[in-house]
Amino acid sequence: MDSHGQSYQVFLNESSRSSEVILTAGALGSPQVLLLSGIGPSESLREFNIPLLLHSPSVGQRIQDNPRASVSWQSHEFYTVQVVGILKASQNYIEHVSVFANGSASPNKNKNKVYTEEITEKLAFPLSRGELQLRSRDPRDNPSVRYNYYSHPLDLQRCVHAVRVIVKLLDTPYLRRFNGDPSHGFNFTGPPLPKNISDDAAMAQICHDTLSTMWHNHGGCEIGSVVDDKYQLKGVDNLRIVDASTFRDSPGTNPQATTMMLGRYVGVKILREWAQ
Repeated sequence: MDSHGQSYQVFLNESSRSSEVILTAGALGSPQVLLLSGIGPSESLREFNIPLLLHSPSVGQRIQDNPRASVSWQSHEFYTVQVVGILKASQNYIEHVSVFANGSASPNKNKNKVYTEEITEKLAFPLSRGELQLRSRDPRDNPSVRYNYYSHPLDLQRCVHAVRVIVKLLDTPYLRRFNGDPSHGFNFTGPPLPKNISDDAAMAQICHDTLSTMWHNHGGCEIGSVVDDKYQLKGVDNLRIVDASTFRDSPGTNPQATTMMLGRYVGVKILREWAQ
């Protein structure tokens, strides 16, 4: 069923090796489609009276997102991102953005203009895992998704480390010039930084209070548990899943290129299979 409520049917030619369905509904859509089709944990499907086609307990499980925490303040300066830092031995990405808080479409030299500056850390390869579950049998209803951010203690430790690095960056001569009021310190628009940055609990609270998504959803139909190394759904013939739902991990950068590379990789494998 598409966004307009139109339903479609797919017919496969059982005598043709090239007749198959490739599901690419995304990290949230593909697990939902499988569950609605009766493929997933039997107990979850029974709850919604969905006829069981295949008991596949890993569908919707181990779903992830790369969490981010941020420090933001007001400034009369504007700055565009020129570099992204990757912390040594931690896989945290740190970048800086300026937002037009006054609604202007472009920066200018007017000192009366106010911008919101933000330094963000985002966590690559998080260890915390969540799950996706149905909320109803209606395919138009969004599923319930819990990422369980920071449920693994190491993820929170890495965030605390990255926020401390942000504090050090704010104390550099270059970034101090973005201070909206040098005589009173940074005018934070979000939670202010703790005065004692050695306080692990206070720094961890910054991670929780400024937590937001990078929209890098992945997992839920992981390779090895839901699909095999040819990205074919285990237990079902002529059905492949080719999207970020098959990822075990995702880099902290935008996963778009990785997903496009996966599409080409599987496409080449399919053409070689047909040629055999």
